[in-house]
Amino acid sequence: MTSANARAPETTHTMTHDYAAHLIWTGDLGDGTATYAGYGREYRVLVEGKPELIGSAYPAYRGDPTLHNPEDIFLTSLAACHMLSYLALCARHGVRVVEYEDHPRGTLVTDRDGGRQSRVGDAVARGDGRGRIGPSPGGATPRHGARALLHRQLVQHAGAARGNHPNSEREQRMNDLAIALPDRPGALAEMGEALGRAGVSIEGGGAFVVNGAGIAHFLFADGAAARRALEAAGIRVLAKRDVLVQRLKQEVPGQLGMLTRRMAEAGVNIEVLYSDHDHRLILVADDMEKGCAVSAAWNR
Repeated sequence: MTSANARAPETTHTMTHDYAAHLIWTGDLGDGTATYAGYGREYRVLVEGKPELIGSAYPAYRGDPTLHNPEDIFLTSLAACHMLSYLALCARHGVRVVEYEDHPRGTLVTDRDGGRQSRVGDAVARGDGRGRIGPSPGGATPRHGARALLHRQLVQHAGAARGNHPNSEREQRMNDLAIALPDRPGALAEMGEALGRAGVSIEGGGAFVVNGAGIAHFLFADGAAARRALEAAGIRVLAKRDVLVQRLKQEVPGQLGMLTRRMAEAGVNIEVLYSDHDHRLILVADDMEKGCAVSAAWNR
């Protein structure tokens, strides 16, 4: 990672960050790249205000085995990004993590067209000295613990690699809100107006009347902000839940049945299901840890 300079946001919800580095090849042994074996693979990476990084190629490609190679750096970057995102997610859900350890492993497969690398995570998160994950002092007991949140984060990272789930802070905060609405004209308008005044957008969902009672399930990029806006307007929020985000192959019939069958076989009960504005499937399950595991296996 390199230093960042933030530019003025383009909208109230968007911030752009710029990163810059300086890469210098230092492997000229006197005859440049006249031959494949005649030059060194060493380089320097300079980032303003930070110590320089000295690297080389992987030893199989004539690199110095005592220096960091691009594969090392790539693998470590993925692991560090995953860790920082996960710790932020735990903090938002009242789960106190005091120790985190990961042993990422990478595999480079090469063929005539080049190489491709995959990363396998092996993260372990622990709570206090007795290995317990618990809420912060004075905080509410979380609905699920660090293991479930770790599964959720792994699902999002796996999906991001496939273009399914943007690996962003916005995605990590997404929640389904169950909202009680009176069965009368204007109730839904009042809800929408309250959210609009607070600058909160709805990402997906729907509203229904069952036995004379109105109930809405809507998706929000920031569930906490949506809840505050609704409750300030006197609108009752029944629950704020984490969600599973999955993209189905729309051109393949039976995708919904296949995914939900796998959930059922894992003992997961789907309590809420709808689509968001990006045509992704949104699910709320009774067991998010198992649901995340099924979703991750589906992506694979």
